[in-house]
Amino acid sequence: MNVVHQGDHPPKGELPVNIIELEKQVILMEDIQEIENLQKRYGYYFEIGNYQGVVDLFSEDAESVEIESCGLFLGKAGVKKMYVDTIGSNKYESWVRFCIQMMGGVVYVDPIGKTAKGRWQTWLCEAMPVGGVPRQQWLHGYYENEFVKEHGKWLFKKLHWNVTFYTSFEAGWVRIPLLGLLTMKMADAPPTAFHPYPSGYHVPYHYKHPITGE
Repeated sequence: MNVVHQGDHPPKGELPVNIIELEKQVILMEDIQEIENLQKRYGYYFEIGNYQGVVDLFSEDAESVEIESCGLFLGKAGVKKMYVDTIGSNKYESWVRFCIQMMGGVVYVDPIGKTAKGRWQTWLCEAMPVGGVPRQQWLHGYYENEFVKEHGKWLFKKLHWNVTFYTSFEAGWVRIPLLGLLTMKMADAPPTAFHPYPSGYHVPYHYKHPITGE
């Protein structure tokens, strides 16, 4: 590759180095935006109970999915087992609602542009029956997910949502940080990390400090 100085003309068929670097930056920005959109689409599909739509966002070579205390589900078959066969088996009335807010996204794409990792903070407000009684609930947690690019499309490779607290609207998380455990008998393994408030546990970051490198 020839270094092109101002006023020079690159050899025929070659682009100036600064144009090539600009192309790389544009592709990176597009990849990050697509991953952000993928994460948000997941949330919207989950909200309305489109669990097959959720499953279709995962790679055929998906590694695992894990949500709070439900346990670890392995492979694409495990993804379907969690969302369609377990969560999707519950039939709720029309007043039941999940509102998922995803914020503070940090996405790192590998230099080759084929895999990526992302972290989001989430707040949820829910209206659903608990013990046959309609309840309003607050939830908070963090996603640490892995992604893979296949045939030009970004897909989930691994999804992990670790809950911070799960409480009633009336009581709040200081008084009642956890209303109960969501265990799923069909899980392939126990949860890998479940340490809700007030344990002080922090979900490990997938990235290093941008200044210190630690």
